[in-house]
Amino acid sequence: MKEQRCTNGEERIFSLHIDDMIVLSDKRNRVCYSDFLNDRCLSIALDVLRRRGITDYMLWGGYENAERVMLAVYPEYQKPEEKEFPIECIGMKYRKSDELSHRDFLGSLMALGLKREAVGDIVITEGMAAVFVKSELAPYVRSQISKIGRVGIEFTEYTPELSFKSVDFDEYTRTVPSLRADAVVSACTGLSRSKAQKAVESGLVAVGGSIVYDADRKIDDKDKISVRGSGKFIVEFDGATSKKGRYILIVKKYK
Repeated sequence: MKEQRCTNGEERIFSLHIDDMIVLSDKRNRVCYSDFLNDRCLSIALDVLRRRGITDYMLWGGYENAERVMLAVYPEYQKPEEKEFPIECIGMKYRKSDELSHRDFLGSLMALGLKREAVGDIVITEGMAAVFVKSELAPYVRSQISKIGRVGIEFTEYTPELSFKSVDFDEYTRTVPSLRADAVVSACTGLSRSKAQKAVESGLVAVGGSIVYDADRKIDDKDKISVRGSGKFIVEFDGATSKKGRYILIVKKYK
């Protein structure tokens, strides 16, 4: 397997930033927190920690099974509690008859000038949403937002109606000749096999949070796949095959 590596300047800079967090935490004997990390940045960060032999770190996104998480690097015996992470959940209520999407909420936040890494997960249920942001930005968000798109919202401190572990998917069935990464990526995204292979070899695909570069890497049941520019997927495979001997996959695409 090819070595996991940064494939462009931005990722090399991010790798150095994680190195700086480690040094600063040790030098100042305090906990250092990152911004919210997407799958690719998380994979790079974990690779840096592994290479440096760092085991004193923690990941948290505001709730169990969060997609976007912060990294905390800490001195020995100073492991932070989850509540100490600089993350705040902003509850928003709106009429159940109005339909709002993740894109609607994210667009309103970006219009305020927030950077993407300052925003964590956005969890939406009927008439309710929970938006996770860096704590320092929460007062600004509350003071600036009264609508999401054209829909009026009200802030709430409590979100008992939200089930953070529930995730909406578009689900479909696909067949593939093999469980190679390029074949499965092609099935998930609709890309041609050659384009899927190029995406893998270019470092645009992560499996289980780790970037893969080998197109023949085997995909397993329940693997989570992230393809830059195409979305995130969970692949389920129970061993069933079609009459032509192709593997039958259930693909769940995150909405």
